[in-house]
Order: sequence, then C-alpha cells, then structure tokens
Amino acid sequence: MKRNICCFIATITLAISACDFGNTNVNPNAATDAPMNVLLPAAQANLVYGLHGDISQFNSLLVQHLAGVENIYISIGQYDLNANVAARVWNGNLYPGAMQDLSIVIRKSFQNNSPHYRGVSRILMANALGQIVDLWNNAPYDEAFRGNDPTNPIFTPRYQPGAVLYDSVNALLNNAINDLNSPTSFQSPGRDDLVYGGNRANWIRAARSLQARYANHLSKIDPQGSAQRALAAIDAGAITSNAQDARIVFGTAVNTPTPWFAALNSSFGNAFRLSTFMVNLMQSRQDPRLPFYARTTAAGTFVGSPAGGPQNLNASLPGPYFNRPESPANLITYVEVKFIEAEAALRLGNRERAAAAYNEAVRASIAKITAPIPTVGLTTNTAANNAYIATYASETAATITLEKIMTEKYIAMFLDPEAWTDWRRMITPQTPNGIPALAIANNSQTFTQGRFPRRWPYPITEVQTNGASVAAAGPASITDLVFWDR
Repeated sequence: MKRNICCFIATITLAISACDFGNTNVNPNAATDAPMNVLLPAAQANLVYGLHGDISQFNSLLVQHLAGVENIYISIGQYDLNANVAARVWNGNLYPGAMQDLSIVIRKSFQNNSPHYRGVSRILMANALGQIVDLWNNAPYDEAFRGNDPTNPIFTPRYQPGAVLYDSVNALLNNAINDLNSPTSFQSPGRDDLVYGGNRANWIRAARSLQARYANHLSKIDPQGSAQRALAAIDAGAITSNAQDARIVFGTAVNTPTPWFAALNSSFGNAFRLSTFMVNLMQSRQDPRLPFYARTTAAGTFVGSPAGGPQNLNASLPGPYFNRPESPANLITYVEVKFIEAEAALRLGNRERAAAAYNEAVRASIAKITAPIPTVGLTTNTAANNAYIATYASETAATITLEKIMTEKYIAMFLDPEAWTDWRRMITPQTPNGIPALAIANNSQTFTQGRFPRRWPYPITEVQTNGASVAAAGPASITDLVFWDR
C-alpha cells in the first residue's frame, strides 16, 4: 500500500520531496535550492517509507512471512509481481525521492565544505543503491540524477551492472566514514537527522554494519572473501547494542506514523495475514515473540493463511510490535549484525565465534521484540523468554549450524526487506528451497512455472520510456538472478 509520502514528509520537514516523475529519475520541479537541513530528513523519511512500505510488503509475501488475502497482495503472494507494481517504489521513494534529494545534499556539501552532511548522505545513498541492486540487479546510478544538469542533461540514464554498483556502495561507505571523521564541517546534521540526531560515532557504526551486510551478500560467489570482509567491517567498529540501531521512530501525530502502521490501518490493511508457515514455525518453537508479531484471532488463537491461497480471512493480522504508530523502521540493526557475524564466522570455520554471535543475536532479538507494550497490555513473559533462550540460544562450537543461524535470522528479521535477500542466498543444490525450507506458493504456476521468484521486474515506466537502457541491462524476468545469486 503506497500512502501519500509527499504529504507525510511535508509534515515533518515543512518542505520538499518527489513522488512520481517517471523514468527521468529526477523531479524537475524539486526545490533544489532547499537547505541541507530540509533535504536530509525528507530523504531519510522517503527512504524508510520505501524500505518498510512496498518493499517490505512485497518481499514479506515472497519470503512467506505474510500471506496476501485481498487485492493485489493475493497476486503478489502467487508471484505475480509485475512491472506496474515495481514502479511504485522505483518512481516514488527511491530515484526521484530519497536518492535525488541525497544527491543534492552531497553536491551542496562539497560546495560549502560540510563533510558531515556528506557522510550521512553517502551512507543513506549506499543503503538505497544496495537495495536497488538486490531487487533489480543492473540499474542506473552514475547518470541517474542528471536531469537538471545545465550543460548535459540526461533523461534516459544507462544501466550499470549490479557488481559495479556494489563497488559504488562500498566506495560510498568508505568515503562516508572518512567524511564523518573529518574534524571540521561548516554545517553538521543535528535535530534534522531523524536517525541519530547527528551522532557521528553511531553513523560510522552504521556504515561499518552496512559494509558487513553487503560483503556477506556475496556468500555464493566468494564464500571465503565475503566472510573475511564482513568480519573485518564488524571488527572495525559496527553496531554493538540494540540502542545503536540505525532506525527512525515515527510519531503518533496525524500523518506521521511508521510505514507498517500506515499500511495496516489503511483501506488495504486487511490484505495482510501471517502466513501458515510463519505461524507454524513460531508455534512449534513456542516462540515468545509471536504475540508481538501477530494478533490472535477472534477465537484467541494464532492462525496463518497459506502462501498463494486459499485465502483465510480469519488468519492473524500483523501484531502490535509493527502495528503501532511509533514502531521503529530500521535501516540496519544490532541483531542483523550479530547474525552476519555468526554466518561469516561459520563460513570461515570459526565455530566458537559463530556460536557466540548467534546466541547474542537471538537474545538481543528476544529482548527487543518482547519489551512491554502497555498500550495493548503486552508484557514481557520472562519465563517464556528464558525457556526459549535455553533451547535456541545456547549453541556451542560443536552444535552451531547454518540452518540454525538462518532459521533464527528469518524469524528475527520478520517484515524486514533484508529477509528475502537472506533467503535467496540460501538457495543451493543442497538446500533448493532455501533456509528455512519454503514450499512454492500455491497457484503460482501461471506466473513462474513452479519456480521461486529471485528478483523484481523493471518498472513499466522504464520499459516504456527508457527501453534501450532496459534492453541493454539484460534478462529481467522475476525468476532471473541478481549478480550475487546463482
């Protein structure tokens, strides 16, 4: 469900953003002379509304955290993710939205010698660009924001290979760390920074954490090197506690709630239910996070709906952890970092470190998700938490496995866009249904002929108005692979 992001951002920043301007990847009417302290929060809010709006919604259906029971979400759950739907994110929150604003901030920061603004903006740009590659593979970047170039405007930007764009992601993050370490900056983010309030040390930790994420994404094509780079980034100083999560906590005022609350309380809110797979998985483990992830039915039970149908309109809706205005919208978290550490360490044969990182990841997730929510009467069930930790977060070097790491990460990353990327990385000849093992969604034969989706299709606006660039980018079926997949 796409809500009016322009109105939302105007509420919190008093100014600008871009909504839908087609293939040019630039808003020709944007207030490009707006100050950086207006552009930055607009970009931040727009980015997280993309990540935790349509991207989260669609990916959560594909990875079977949720099942669609109404409207287009039924079709998407059956793998009919089409070019019209894909355009909503590309043309709304990303290119002419957050990324265009960030490109302006980066340009302005060079003009007025403000490396601290540039550092924060580069980290956000890296996050956006990395997500684009993970969804679409090849995409525009170097030429994407030149529609307003007075000397050489470009309205049909060329597509660059996904692997090249990942190099750009890493360069953005490395340069951002240097920017943020600069001892002087004419202007620095403060209250206008919706994520960390201008805390540069936390932004550097977030950059290191994202470096670990994007290194770890290369697990299929460079198992050893990707693990070494991921651990090196973590050891250099990544996020070290839940309190340091890179996130935006939205407000309770009108037009300012978190993305999932906005979706679930819209006219399309009843379209989402917990999937049968997710409910059964958590119930089989007596997972104390389930009452926070899901609402009970009228009968007081947790029930899922099958992926792809038949639709169960009485299944459990997403629960109060996400369905409240102030629920956090994450960019990257401590829990994710510890799971990355566990997976990378295991790949390198450091089983003791893998077990310790995994145990901490589970403990941190339990602590964060099951914190009391007084407004709905949810309290922490300490006994259930301790029992779960004793069973599922007490691994040793002798007992830790990849299946345990990725199954727990799947649960901990509920509704996070990253969950589908993780699951795709786990599709191998040994585990053809990923980890955890999912069944092909019902009623999907028409759209993928019995195969899992592996990427998003290009937006219809790009196909129609930037067709030569799209054609040169190569195969773009929903069952084609992004560069790090195989």
